[in-house]
Amino acid sequence: MIVIRKLKPMPLWQSIVFFAIPTVIFFFSIYVIMPSLGEAGIAPIINYSLTLMGPVFLLFVSSFVALKIDGYTLNWNTIKMRFRLKPLKKREWIWTIFLSLFMVFGNFILSPTQKWILNTVNFDPPPYLPSTLNPQITLNGIPPEFETTPIVILLVFQLFFLFFNIFGEEFWWRGYILPRQELAHGRYTWIIHGLLWTLFHVFWWWNLLFLLPGALAASFVAQKLENTTIIIVAHLVVNTLGGTLLMLLGS
Repeated sequence: MIVIRKLKPMPLWQSIVFFAIPTVIFFFSIYVIMPSLGEAGIAPIINYSLTLMGPVFLLFVSSFVALKIDGYTLNWNTIKMRFRLKPLKKREWIWTIFLSLFMVFGNFILSPTQKWILNTVNFDPPPYLPSTLNPQITLNGIPPEFETTPIVILLVFQLFFLFFNIFGEEFWWRGYILPRQELAHGRYTWIIHGLLWTLFHVFWWWNLLFLLPGALAASFVAQKLENTTIIIVAHLVVNTLGGTLLMLLGS
């Protein structure tokens, strides 16, 4: 049974709070917990599972907790309706393909802004970051910190992280928050949402310029078509094909 409830508008101050709390959690996890676990001798695969997967897992869980607090019954039909998880028909697939291409190649074209920002502010990323996330390291093959980790464990880690990263973010940002923002900001919601989503990534501050166009585009498409599935697929493409393209063409 689907219970349709009237959505409450999310004013700007509340949007800032809902974006800021996850940002603080990511900051604490990456800049406090991650180096502490490293100094304690915790294996990198365990360290990164806790400090990178932990926050996105919390986003995933929080999206359902928020629905429950709002009075929704947590069944699949209600979740699909509230999070706008609609099937992709021909029109939606066209939008999905163009959005994915825009985000992948936009990220690649703007990737030099990482080094420009780092050189401008003269402040290096912390050395304990995974080599896959450090813009000053060019990778060829398996990251050095994972050379002794069995490939099966790496694959499981990557699959779990990809799942919670994409569904955690999309359920929280586009599924739960965006529809409420639309009631407060109308046609300009995608701009506010895209800017806030970009700033949410401030813990990777060197990435902000190349993330901005894709964040605005994803927010625009999500609002225009009222379909979160499009952004889930595009996010998946960017996090898999996009990362691979950057490594191949940047090596």
